[in-house]
Amino acid sequence: MTAEQRLDLVAPSGDRVTLTLPGTAPVSSVAAAVRFAGGSHGTGFQIGPRGYHDFASTHVAPAVTTDRFLVHGREVVVAEARDGESSFATLIGAYHELMTVYAGPAPRRDRVFSLFNSLRVDDRVAGMVVAPRSATLLDAMSEHVVVVVRDFGTVSVPGPRQAHDHVPAHAGAPTRHGEVWKVALPGASRAPADHTFVLGCAAGVAEVRLSSSPHRTDRERLDWLDGIGVAWEAA
Repeated sequence: MTAEQRLDLVAPSGDRVTLTLPGTAPVSSVAAAVRFAGGSHGTGFQIGPRGYHDFASTHVAPAVTTDRFLVHGREVVVAEARDGESSFATLIGAYHELMTVYAGPAPRRDRVFSLFNSLRVDDRVAGMVVAPRSATLLDAMSEHVVVVVRDFGTVSVPGPRQAHDHVPAHAGAPTRHGEVWKVALPGASRAPADHTFVLGCAAGVAEVRLSSSPHRTDRERLDWLDGIGVAWEAA
């Protein structure tokens, strides 16, 4: 593959993530996640494009809306799964949506309001930046950015705090921008789609899961993997 496309993304922390992808296959989705914790309290959030909440409540966990209200001028929508096993609340930004998931029925409005009220949210075209307000004493424990490329695979880029946990101690196989390690999933066959590939570059790490789509061959996907480059730059 000689053509390349470059994605310049903003992580939840505000750091910049540059992803170089070989070829011109369309990017079908870009999402992110961040987890805040302090003491015994921890809360995780997922960030997706506009329509993220509606897609989840229609296709992931069919749900009905139970509440809507404003937090700092932005709408928050609460929905409860029809089976009562889960619920989720989503803050709607100009470009992205910020979602958190609860086990069981939807919590009371004051609990959801308090959670979103504790955050500072800056929604940008390249990504949504989310941070706890200083009075909460919460800290960001983990974050990652996820990019899905049609018929090729999923690239998950962890933040610097987690990156070192992903890279094996031994040397990997060389790639165009770094090195790669292959990790078999439980019950894996020899197929590339049954493995996780850890990609290490000079300024970032990624975990890549290759697609099993019939529209591309395994050879094409492995060549695509070889040309991926990732760089994480502090804000």
